Amino acid sequence: MEVRSPLLSLPRELRDEVVRYVLDECTRDRLNFKRRHNILERTITAPLKALPPICATSRQLYNEATPCFLSYVTPISHDIATTCWLRRWLATFPAGLGYGSIQELSFRNFHGPEQIKGYELIALCPNLRYLQLMLGDEFSDPVTVPSLAIKSLSSSVNAYESLDNIILIHQLRKLTDIPKLELLEFGFHDWEQPISCDRARQVKEWLKVKFRAKGRDVHVVCKQMRWNGMYTTEDDDDS
Repeated sequence: MEVRSPLLSLPRELRDEVVRYVLDECTRDRLNFKRRHNILERTITAPLKALPPICATSRQLYNEATPCFLSYVTPISHDIATTCWLRRWLATFPAGLGYGSIQELSFRNFHGPEQIKGYELIALCPNLRYLQLMLGDEFSDPVTVPSLAIKSLSSSVNAYESLDNIILIHQLRKLTDIPKLELLEFGFHDWEQPISCDRARQVKEWLKVKFRAKGRDVHVVCKQMRWNGMYTTEDDDDS
């Protein structure tokens, strides 16, 4: 039998204030569910080990406090399994509260199948404001390339020879359709070719132009550009 928490006797407005106060004390900037929960489970269960204790006090507080907590943190996905689990878990909350609570997302491997499922999750989160993407150039087989328009490409080298190819591979136009996006951070995995930094800057400028064309003031940052073995961060230089 579930024990009723004294907190539940308070009006909802006061409960929400208490919840926010508690979460201010325990919030983590990044939340990796995979480290603290079995994301391969068939039946989706609450990832209580990854959540603050207040979320486990009762079923009602779980449904009320967890979406609030999710609005404070940045869920991280390293792979397609985590992305799919996160989508299924957020769907368990009533009235779309799970998806609606997400304001930040981070994808550490955003290419191929991970990218496809990532965009599906992004489309379900109407209040997404901050997005971090680590794009990949691990395309050695044209079958893995999401865009049919460049299925003739045969290697990662020629796939990244032009800005147009990069836009197609990563379906970058979809990023400009995220309605409430305010900050976009992106980077590329293990770009060691001399062309890599130039391509990254081109992508950044292309994104900025597209956002501005839609009347959007989105801060675009290119992070972790690898050049001569060193990682650098290139921030927006015209804010």
